Formats: sequence, structure tokens, C-alpha cells
Amino acid sequence: MSIEYEIIEEYEVSGQKRFRVRVKNTRIIFNVSASNPNEALEKAKKLAEEIELPRYIDKYIIT
Repeated sequence: MSIEYEIIEEYEVSGQKRFRVRVKNTRIIFNVSASNPNEALEKAKKLAEEIELPRYIDKYIIT
């Protein structure tokens, strides 16, 4: 199964750009700091790999 991501919010805190990235069809949201949307998506994907999300994603899909 391919995991898809979408940016749901872009905001700034203390001069730092931050993004909320949601795993599509789930309630999983990653908050990452990045300079642009593409970097934010890459950071979210990296975090997902670190927590082994692809291995467990089927348990979090909203139907």
C-alpha cells in the first residue's frame, strides 16, 4: 500500500516556518519545521519510516 501525505496547515512560530502534514485517510498528523512544502513532506515521510508506519498503516485507515 502506498502512503499519501497532504499539507493541511502552514504557520510560523518564533520566526520558524512549520507545517502540519496529514497521512491521507487517517487521523495521523506530523508537525514539522521546514523551509518549503516539499521539504515538509519529505520530513514527514522520514518520520513515518522511523516509526515504522508503513508496517502498521492498515490499522489506522479511516473507512
